[in-house]
Amino acid sequence: MAVRETRDDDALPDNLFDAVGQAATATADAMKRGTAGSVVELLVPELWDPMSGNVMSEAGDQLKVWEISREFLTRLKAESGREVRAVFPDAGAAAMLRARWGVDCGFDLASADDRNLVGEDFDGILAFAAPDPMSLEKVQRATGRANELGCPVVLLNPRLASGDAGVGLNVRRMRENFLGKMTVTYSLRPLPWCNGSIFKSFPGAWQLFLEDPEEPGRFKLIDEFAQRPAGEELDNIVDAALRPVGEDGETKEKTAAEKLVGIMREMQRFARSLSN
Repeated sequence: MAVRETRDDDALPDNLFDAVGQAATATADAMKRGTAGSVVELLVPELWDPMSGNVMSEAGDQLKVWEISREFLTRLKAESGREVRAVFPDAGAAAMLRARWGVDCGFDLASADDRNLVGEDFDGILAFAAPDPMSLEKVQRATGRANELGCPVVLLNPRLASGDAGVGLNVRRMRENFLGKMTVTYSLRPLPWCNGSIFKSFPGAWQLFLEDPEEPGRFKLIDEFAQRPAGEELDNIVDAALRPVGEDGETKEKTAAEKLVGIMREMQRFARSLSN
């Protein structure tokens, strides 16, 4: 029987269901190794835009996000062997999901508006589903309390660092300081402009994959990084990887089209910075 050749992109999930399982396994592993705060990014292309964040343009999109959260939390409970308290952005969302999923859904449901998210007897995992900028202070306060009790915290698809308009400088600094103390245990971020993705699964490094032009549907590992590549650094890495090599072995100069794409990226990045 022939042995199947191992490929670098075998690390990537086959589908969303597989990605959720990978994320739960990686996060549970990080917790067992002492990680107090985890960030999980399951960014579904249909529900997420690389420039503006969560899209939610169609009726039912938000419910799809909550169902993804439910699957992840169920898997996380099974992988970690600990109880999970799922915290949703507001009381309305928590009440709706409590009615939809029932009291036997497998984990506690709460909202960021609840007064006592972490009591003295809390001994589980505190998981925030899609926390938004409006709940930042509540998330920070509850996270600090949970960690004091030795309980891990998970931020699933946080919008705290999104480009939402109206978020002031002080809030931006507060969230950057807060998120800087967290560990990204899993991230699957699509890069539609170059048919690629940024991927990380704890305890591995950040990896950049681009579609293999010779094998549609397969991806080539371009490089690995200790820190998440972003902005101009990421643009340069992708440009260098995609630029054709001449007969002399040297990479060719950028075409006019490539230069135009670069200008568009800079304009989008500038517009996004203004919205912050």
